[in-house]
Amino acid sequence: MILDFLRKPLTVVDFLVLLLLSPVIISIVIFIAIILEPSDIPSIKDQPYECGRFGDQQMKIDRNYLFFARVEYQDVNYWGKNVREQHNIKGCDDQIQNASFDVKWPEMEPSDGFQLDSKNVNNITVALNQRTIWPEEQESKGFFDSIASLKLYLRDIATHEEMSAKEINEKKVFNLNLGLYQIDVRGIGRVSQRVFWQEVEGKGVDAIINCYYFQSENTSCELSYHVPNYGFNTSYITIYFHAELLPHWQEIQQDSFKMIDSFRVRV
Repeated sequence: MILDFLRKPLTVVDFLVLLLLSPVIISIVIFIAIILEPSDIPSIKDQPYECGRFGDQQMKIDRNYLFFARVEYQDVNYWGKNVREQHNIKGCDDQIQNASFDVKWPEMEPSDGFQLDSKNVNNITVALNQRTIWPEEQESKGFFDSIASLKLYLRDIATHEEMSAKEINEKKVFNLNLGLYQIDVRGIGRVSQRVFWQEVEGKGVDAIINCYYFQSENTSCELSYHVPNYGFNTSYITIYFHAELLPHWQEIQQDSFKMIDSFRVRV
């Protein structure tokens, strides 16, 4: 999602670290902040919900839940000007590219969503993203092997070298408390990183959780997993939360999907 990082206010130390980790992303955020106009953000009073489709699934979403009170439609240039005009011509039969929900867990009610330096550790952000294409190397739309994403998270931050499948198998340990495999990755500066994932025998890597731990005691985790029933080419859900909620990752995963499914229009 284009505006994803705007929901994560940073401390000075965290900003400098993330600047080293993702200079391109930080540059994009600054650019967005410059070009984004207040008029681009629709008023909830004008229309209390957003409507559209993920494939053949029609959604009607209470805008109190949505980041910036809107979804992002396919074929809308959210980088440019006149975003509101482009956005408002879309409707219930148009395809949604992304819907990002800011909620408090476990109530799953509207909140400020995940913020890196917030003490409200129960605030999370859930993003449903529709894939525009289905990769040919993936065999079945019922399962998406996320091994490529796992290797990306595990690559050496200094050399950018990917970890081989053999090295992953040698280094991984099974975390009994979480029911996930785990590798502690060499961090940068005052940041440490841990990557957790779930494997399905004979298929590959399913859910992945990537967590950063800052010396300021702030934490940031990102859980991603495949959603086969939303979108012609399927979708995936990404959940942003604090590491304090890590023991509840399965409950958060299930509750997030239930919330998203509650906005589906039943015919």
